[in-house]
Amino acid sequence: MLKIAIVGTGHIVTSHIAGISVLDDVELVAVCDINEERAKEYSEKCGVPYVLDYKELPGKVDFDAVILNLPHGLHCEASEFFLDAGKHVLVEKPMANTVEECERMIAAAERNGKKLAIAHVQRYVTAVQKAKEIYESGELGKLCMYTEYRSGEYFGPNRPGWFFNKKMAGGGIGMNYLAHTFDRVFSVIGNQEIVSLDAQCGNLATDHEVEGHIQVFAKFDSGVSAAISLNGYTSTGYECYFHYTNGSVKLTAKKIEVNRADGNGFVPVELEKGIHTFAQEIDAFHRYIKGEPTDIPDGKYSMAIIDAIQVAYEKSGY
Repeated sequence: MLKIAIVGTGHIVTSHIAGISVLDDVELVAVCDINEERAKEYSEKCGVPYVLDYKELPGKVDFDAVILNLPHGLHCEASEFFLDAGKHVLVEKPMANTVEECERMIAAAERNGKKLAIAHVQRYVTAVQKAKEIYESGELGKLCMYTEYRSGEYFGPNRPGWFFNKKMAGGGIGMNYLAHTFDRVFSVIGNQEIVSLDAQCGNLATDHEVEGHIQVFAKFDSGVSAAISLNGYTSTGYECYFHYTNGSVKLTAKKIEVNRADGNGFVPVELEKGIHTFAQEIDAFHRYIKGEPTDIPDGKYSMAIIDAIQVAYEKSGY
């Protein structure tokens, strides 16, 4: 039985708890948050103890691993703390704010002989898994390019204020969503090296210090290119396309459609109801700890994504 503590009770914590609840060999044993009201709320809901300072967890609770659901700027120091305390760590994406922080996290895992994994959840979304199946079948020919358009209100009142603090968030819509984008692509076509990248970003509609829009053009070592447009000012849609020599695959939030270039346009694909997305992720983390085959992203994979995001910011001069 893997005993897990969760640090941070932000909005994603309900998904973590739901995922753990359907796994027979994983148990939630504690929650932690500096907000005592929220910590107590989830403590009572889950029937587990709570603490307010994560540094007190190892001395008060018996656990094997921790899920870190914290502001990005705290990922490095919290990961180092728990790895040095002999605990395995699953940290929410993005891995950290900088490549240097990622390197510190990887070093902490290696010197303590513990597992560090990053929660890139896109690979466990049913529609993305179906897109991978189509890619691997070769039925649409060769993949040429990927395009993504995502427009949603990034600066809404329900988003915690730390997202708009560059020191805590590392950036804005680019840091938060490009981590999803690159993992979505690589989970379909396999991990690939980004051989070139150009980008432009800025903030034209708010006075926040983080960017509200970004456009990225990237090329992978396979020759596949990606054009990504993220707009955080208005909510007008979300569509991703994998373009092949003999058709295209379209992904939206929960659907997948295939155009086979036969005159029938995009046809919806019926998806079987799978295992809870976060349960798949936490189960993959558990298998990683046990040394079993798993697709959970490790530190080196996730550091490459942070490196790409840093390059995008550098290219933008932002």
